[in-house]
Order: sequence, then structure tokens, then C-alpha cells
Amino acid sequence: MSQTLSLYRLQQIDTQIDRLQARLQAIQKNLDDDTELRQIIEQYNAAELRCHSAESALSQAEGDVQSQFIKIEQTQSSLYGGKSHSPKELQDLQNDVAALKRYLAVLEDRQLEAMQESETAEAERQLAHTKLEDARSDRTEQSKGLFQEQATLKNDLERFFVERNAVAGPIPAADLGLYDQLRLQRRGVAVAVIGDKSCGACGSTLSLAQIQSARSSGQTILCPSCGRILYGS
Repeated sequence: MSQTLSLYRLQQIDTQIDRLQARLQAIQKNLDDDTELRQIIEQYNAAELRCHSAESALSQAEGDVQSQFIKIEQTQSSLYGGKSHSPKELQDLQNDVAALKRYLAVLEDRQLEAMQESETAEAERQLAHTKLEDARSDRTEQSKGLFQEQATLKNDLERFFVERNAVAGPIPAADLGLYDQLRLQRRGVAVAVIGDKSCGACGSTLSLAQIQSARSSGQTILCPSCGRILYGS
């Protein structure tokens, strides 16, 4: 295998390694990012808090109504208990009963509103709970698939590293150093394939002598325009 062919083969392997590493980084980022799930959990917690608050308000409203009933019963008992009362006292008691009943109507309206609010809050909590369970299930399934893909890609990456070591081993250190430098400078493409009498990377026209040298010479020939290593099959 010629030196240039070895470098070209090394670039093909490195391109696959770059692709695998990029995908592995994307997978890990996805696995680490639980922003959406945390937002849904926060929504559920807010719905549950509202539900508890509504239940507390309903309990308070029911207690107020019950307390008002007791006050009415006590006042009516005093009114009709058979004890002797002056006309003014009787009138005052009747007025008290009427006032207590009017306020009872207000409290019962509040109780109805609290009941409706509690039912609405409970429905929203149930909806938020279902959404949370679905999100957790989806997250589990997605993570399972990503973990499986991650394991496969790691095996492929290990295989490519073994292959890279085998290909890079016989290449002189100077040529490897030039290759690595060009990879950094030229966005990962250090070796350009000659095609249609031009550099396959930058498109610059090559002379016949340059093409012949790249194909037959044992030396490393660089593109005069972009500086990449030329490979002619």
C-alpha cells in the first residue's frame, strides 16, 4: 500500500470515527437533558398544589356552613324553647334568625363555588398526572433505544480505532504529523482525491505533471492551492 493510499485510507477511517463520536456526543446530550420531563413534573406539582388548596378551601366552606346551621338551630331553640320572652326579645330573636339564614345562603354559595373549584382542580391534576406518566414512559423508551444505540456505536468506534492503529502504524511520523496538521486546518479533510484533472477538495485545476506525480511518485504531493495531500487512484 502506497504512502498516499495509506493516508487516504486513514482519512476514511478518521471520518467514520468523527461521525461516530459526534453521534455519541449527541446521544449523551440527549440522555443528560431532562428539561422537558422536569417541566412536566413542575406542572404536575403546581396542579397538585392547586388541588390541595382547593380541597382545603372546600373543607373550610363546608365547616362554615355547618357552623352556621348550628347557630341557626341554637337561635331557633331559644326562640321556640318555651321560655318567657318580652315582645322586643322575641322580635330580636326573629331578626337574628333571619339574618343568620341570609348569611347561610351566602356561605352555601361559597361552598358551591369551592366545590366547583375543587372538581376543576382535581380534573386538572388527573390530566397532569396522566401527562407525567406518559412523559416518563416515553423517556424510558427513548433512553432504552439510545442506550442500545450507544453500546453499538461504542463497539464500532473501538473497531475503527483498532483499524486506525493498523493503518497508521507503518506511516512515517513526518507524514502523520502533516496529515494531523492538515486535518485541523482543513476541517477534517487532509487528503483530496484527484478528479477530472482537479483537486477534489478545492476544485483547483492540476497540471498533468502534478497528477502524474500524485499517482506514481512515492512522495507526498500537495495541492498548490489548498495545500491538501493529493491522492490519485
